[in-house]
Amino acid sequence: PDLIVMVLSATAQEAAARALGCTYAGEIFADRAYTDDATLVDRSLPGAVIHDPELAGARMVEMVKAGAIITGSGKRIDAAIDTICLHGDTPTAVQIAQSVRTALEAADVTVTQFDGRTGT
Repeated sequence: PDLIVMVLSATAQEAAARALGCTYAGEIFADRAYTDDATLVDRSLPGAVIHDPELAGARMVEMVKAGAIITGSGKRIDAAIDTICLHGDTPTAVQIAQSVRTALEAADVTVTQFDGRTGT
């Protein structure tokens, strides 16, 4: 009962966790681009991976404030945003992490431990 299931926000995975009444956390990605169905752009495509720390920080502020995933086309998809994933296998990962936290705090977004939300 203390388990928090981390799900990809605005996906079938989130819908399943909600339907089961699980405590869950919705996750978005700081360093990846999104398609209009809330999935990640295939890594083989240009622009799929975001390497610019300033861009990543600004995107996360925009998405968190909007409560939505914002896709490459500009579509806004309502999303539970409780945690932000950052891949550590890129050369600018540390700088992106620093930029995201700094940008969120500068935008008066509190960065804190999350206790989960329960779906119904």
